[in-house]
Amino acid sequence: MSDLFENAVPLARGQTLSDQATEALRRHVVNGDWPVGIMLPSEAVLSQKLDVSRSVIREAVSRLKAEGLLASHQGRGAFVSSDRPRMGFAIDERDVDNRRKLAQILELRLGVEIEAAAIAALRRGHADLEQIHSAVSAFAAVQKFGPEQVRAGVDADLQFHRAICVATRNDYYLGLFNYLSASLRETIEAGRNRSVERGGDSREAAEEHRAVAEAIEAQDSLAARKLMRRHLELSSARLLGHLWNGEGRE
Repeated sequence: MSDLFENAVPLARGQTLSDQATEALRRHVVNGDWPVGIMLPSEAVLSQKLDVSRSVIREAVSRLKAEGLLASHQGRGAFVSSDRPRMGFAIDERDVDNRRKLAQILELRLGVEIEAAAIAALRRGHADLEQIHSAVSAFAAVQKFGPEQVRAGVDADLQFHRAICVATRNDYYLGLFNYLSASLRETIEAGRNRSVERGGDSREAAEEHRAVAEAIEAQDSLAARKLMRRHLELSSARLLGHLWNGEGRE
């Protein structure tokens, strides 16, 4: 592979380092220096090439993911996914570190997933039920979150919610869920870690999952909507409590 920075332009001044790094990386993608499908260099290499910290590189990469230019493959790093920025709605990764903005994002999630549960109850098939119940079981199996189990618990949690969105047969519900969950994942893990530190566990959330799944299986759209609202309201309160107040249980 040729040097990905052979056409590099010095970072401009008068902007934040994150702005400068984002623009530098964006330029390589849009100009075709980095073709679609290529894997980006490591954070260490990028930080050295651009003379910024690795945290600045992480923020720049996150911004370009929101623009649709980059995508992450678990355990492999970031890849170029498109050479055209996706304009319009985006969540800045810094928003999830602000209590008020995080509460607004969680409120948006309610609007999406409550109706998704109601629609899923009407449209789900046998394969959907298998995926939903599999996720319920996987989440319930991690009743007591130890530090090494937090990631597995979050995986199962998001698998449950994703399976419900799949059951809507509406690609836009699934696409918006995937975007929101990617934006929230690290924050959810941080909240679960705080819960572990305080001796919390997942039993309440696991029971809420089970109730939603049963309503969807029974094709009870009204109950699915009501139970998903209850679950997400409680889940949001727990997350905000763990992160800021030390209140709430998981």
